[in-house]
Amino acid sequence: MIVNAKNEGWEIFSHSGHGLLAGKIANEIQDRYKNDNWVATLVAIIEHDDRQLNFGEKNYLTKTGAPRDFLLDTRSVNEIVKRSKRLLNQAEEKSTWIAMLIIQHLKFIYEEDAKDKKTIFNFLKELEKTQHQFIKEHGLTKAEVDAIYQVMVFADRCSLILCQDEIPTKNRTLEINSSIDGKKFWIKEKESSDIQIEPWIFEKDSFTLSAEYKLLKKNSFSSNNEFKTLLKESPVQIKKWKFSK
Repeated sequence: MIVNAKNEGWEIFSHSGHGLLAGKIANEIQDRYKNDNWVATLVAIIEHDDRQLNFGEKNYLTKTGAPRDFLLDTRSVNEIVKRSKRLLNQAEEKSTWIAMLIIQHLKFIYEEDAKDKKTIFNFLKELEKTQHQFIKEHGLTKAEVDAIYQVMVFADRCSLILCQDEIPTKNRTLEINSSIDGKKFWIKEKESSDIQIEPWIFEKDSFTLSAEYKLLKKNSFSSNNEFKTLLKESPVQIKKWKFSK
């Protein structure tokens, strides 16, 4: 989960909500970047961070009882492999195309861990073999898959910036990443409070997106179960962003 400290309390976005926002961002890009299997690609983008929260498996509070942001989270090797397999099994039930892109994402986020963790290294090697088979079945090349995946990388990072409330103010810019067409993308808040991304990669000159989150007004929690209950019972809040060229 993504946790932001606010004056009113804890602003919490689920990773599934972040994934949905990433899908919305991707769906606004120029049509020339949308492949023939675009719906399946969108599903991969939307579901790439699913199967994260599991209150039966771990504690989601810090030592002081505050909600734990995902950046403070630490996973064991076994947890990484278990969660990845859970995500992949769900993806494969829908489409090997989706699984192919999810594998690409897992390789991207865990490639550093694989350098000094043999279990993850071996796991990613097995995934690479599976992905190679999927690429062959869909009649693609590795370069084509890499190009498709860059849309996911762009949308994922852009969504995280929004959910983490990281857009700089006072006309300053923040780098999103280098992704689609090898270009470097930047994000900023305009004087009108609209969001601008340069270079402009979208089909329309302006559009509005939204994401759901929860606002928890309690400072700390005595137990994981108390936090889980309040998180579930808290009303949904909706945050909106207007993008313009």
